[in-house]
Amino acid sequence: MNRTLIVLLSLVLVGGPLAWLLFSKEGQRRTDLVLLPLFGRPSVTLSLAELGSRLGEADIRAKLPDVELACTDEVTPYGDRTCTARIGDFVRLPAESLTFFFAGGELRVAKLSYRRDVHPEVASYLAQRFGEGDTTRRGADGAPALVTNWQLMDGLLLLRAGDLGPRDEAALLWLSGAAVTERVRANRAGRPADL
Repeated sequence: MNRTLIVLLSLVLVGGPLAWLLFSKEGQRRTDLVLLPLFGRPSVTLSLAELGSRLGEADIRAKLPDVELACTDEVTPYGDRTCTARIGDFVRLPAESLTFFFAGGELRVAKLSYRRDVHPEVASYLAQRFGEGDTTRRGADGAPALVTNWQLMDGLLLLRAGDLGPRDEAALLWLSGAAVTERVRANRAGRPADL
């Protein structure tokens, strides 16, 4: 065989997959899934359906033994204790962080922050796992915002429907049944709801 042809074929065999990994969206995603755990950002396979308001911090730590949670006592609209962890992926989708909010020692809200480019895949995963969900209009200060929600055994999942706008946060929220009840009570009493 011609030496030039062998060199060219070798370059294509090595360079093709490398170019795919570096320049395609799917290649970058797969590279992230391999490299992020090596840099201390663990993979999380937590079942959202298993979350419940009766879970405490120790229960979450037991469900996520490889995740290093950093917790602080601070009053937020979601509770009085916050635990956050930087993660690499959530159910094989690149993610940034996972935050748990506790009130009185019980889980009230969980927030998954993920990369903006995987928002359609997060929506697709939730639709496959829990069905299509209900899409409603909700917005701050009267601004329209489409939100898809899924009713779970003890809680509600909320995700921005459609494409994310430039100022929209790439996040999935789980509200416990207790957090939803607290919000309904606040609305009925005419107080502004924190959640």
